[in-house]
Amino acid sequence: MDRVCVIGAGWSGLAACQVLDERGIAFDCYEAGSQVGGNWRYLNDNGLSSSYRSLHINTSKKLSEYRSFPMPADYPAYPDHELIARYLDDFVDHFGFGDAISLRTLVTHVEPVDGGWAVTARDRDTGVETVRRYRAVLVANGHHSDPKLPDFPGADTFTGTQIHSHHYKVPDEYAGKRVLVVGFGNSASDIAVETSGVAARTLLSTRRGGYVFPKFMFGKASDDLINPFLTTVLPREVQRWIMAGLLRLTIGKVTDFGLPVPGHRLFNSHPTVSETLLPKLGHGDIAVKPNVERLAGDTVHFTDGSSEVVDSVIYCTGYRVGFPFLDPSVIAPTDNDVSLYHRVVDPRHPGLYFIGLFQPLGATTVLAEAQSHWVADLLQGSAALPPPAEMDREIKRYKENLAKRYVTSQRHTMQVDHYPYLAELRGARKHGARLARKGALPAGYRPEEVSITIDAPPELVWDLVSDVTRMGEWSPECRKCTWRGPERGVGARFTGVNRRGWVKWVTSNLVEESERGRSFAFHTTTNGVRWSYRFEPDGNGGTVLTERWDVSGQSRGQRKRTASFANMVLGGHDVHTRELRDGIHQTLTRVKAAAEESAAERPTAVLADSAA
Repeated sequence: MDRVCVIGAGWSGLAACQVLDERGIAFDCYEAGSQVGGNWRYLNDNGLSSSYRSLHINTSKKLSEYRSFPMPADYPAYPDHELIARYLDDFVDHFGFGDAISLRTLVTHVEPVDGGWAVTARDRDTGVETVRRYRAVLVANGHHSDPKLPDFPGADTFTGTQIHSHHYKVPDEYAGKRVLVVGFGNSASDIAVETSGVAARTLLSTRRGGYVFPKFMFGKASDDLINPFLTTVLPREVQRWIMAGLLRLTIGKVTDFGLPVPGHRLFNSHPTVSETLLPKLGHGDIAVKPNVERLAGDTVHFTDGSSEVVDSVIYCTGYRVGFPFLDPSVIAPTDNDVSLYHRVVDPRHPGLYFIGLFQPLGATTVLAEAQSHWVADLLQGSAALPPPAEMDREIKRYKENLAKRYVTSQRHTMQVDHYPYLAELRGARKHGARLARKGALPAGYRPEEVSITIDAPPELVWDLVSDVTRMGEWSPECRKCTWRGPERGVGARFTGVNRRGWVKWVTSNLVEESERGRSFAFHTTTNGVRWSYRFEPDGNGGTVLTERWDVSGQSRGQRKRTASFANMVLGGHDVHTRELRDGIHQTLTRVKAAAEESAAERPTAVLADSAA
């Protein structure tokens, strides 16, 4: 259970894979489609993606590229889906983690089990389902796969065609028709522009209007003008004043193109990015209408009292956020709202992380990379999470800030600003590192636990393990143990002498469990670590022996001292953990050899008598 699971191989999932691979964290990635790329794979066979033939990115290549892998110099400022899909293929090939991605494999269920996660995945070709255990799960399934349709009165009586933009691919079928596009986001803009080239009439319905950002300003990609200083240092009112001035200078007022006065201030809603919408409006190729009031037969009635005969309606009305593989008892979005610490961590479920579950004023890739590096810190123990109460306070603060800034809408439940959010994640990593240095438990902590099957009865194995004076025979680290006094069993104390290379240290220990043939456990009072052994019949006269090392009972001071000792003397947390795990394996292997040798020498009757 040392591996990590990544769900999805789109922008965000691939960022997670690359970071995990770079950081030496073993992982498996499951992708439902035949190729990586998610929404950027046109005609993706995963059944979830939604790209149309003319799709281009809405943030420039400079802002959209992974920091670890720049886009080719000959790419245009705003590449189309084919170039992005090729870039993502090259990204995987360059870093060489493709073998860790299982294509055409759909994750159907994820549930918490014994400190880890059980992931059920179905092979889409054979239908065979497999269940694997993981220490952590990184959810990167995106949030553009479950279309959300409005509930307009009379929609069921409409005689024309109705689709969600999720299912739109090409404009050909709308040639010569009267088309209504509902919405004012990027997809609505693209589709209205594209259908207007073939349709008899194209209408664009918007509830409250909005601001349109051109893709180019002064001959450069617009987001080249947005820099960390502008968005992280300057007050928002100053940012608003500067950007409003740039928009007036480059495109004028949206009302000059027939759009309504926006029902909100600049940056209080996600802006529409388009180089072609305003010219199409200015040429009369697209007519603007207010919100839909109702549909009846072949007619759409609008809230201003006007009506239009329409052949086809295309709803560009967003998506529902969902995780069909997670039980609602684990996490359940409410009106597209998912309560996550810094948009990544579920405070109630250690080891469950979300990558790319945000709506950025900027690009996804770099933010997903930054999220993944933070998660890698948490997984490797170089960072820790604060208590759930502190995480809850941060989540509350985030939601309060959203409510103050944005128009109330399911569209604005996960907004982040590109550069400020990068700074926020850097702060989260630094805070986590401080907590780790102070001895906080790493995120998703679970005790180290190893089992082995021994061909000897539980009582015999217990007799060997509970005799702590023989500990030096089994453990590669413990040299000897000595009882302190005549007592044995619960409450007895003993001293342990340990050695690693040139380093030698002594521990004091207290026996907490001692039930022959079933359990034995002791607490190292020196550092707060608890060692326990579980003895279970294997059904064939043998024993399943499980050794467990648990630091969850350590005080904060003990954790800090243990972490300092590991860093200064034992080679660091990762080295210490790896050697500890190897040591447990060696201990159990040596106990197995001694127990099986002893069982072979002792008659069954003797064992039975001793058990009685």
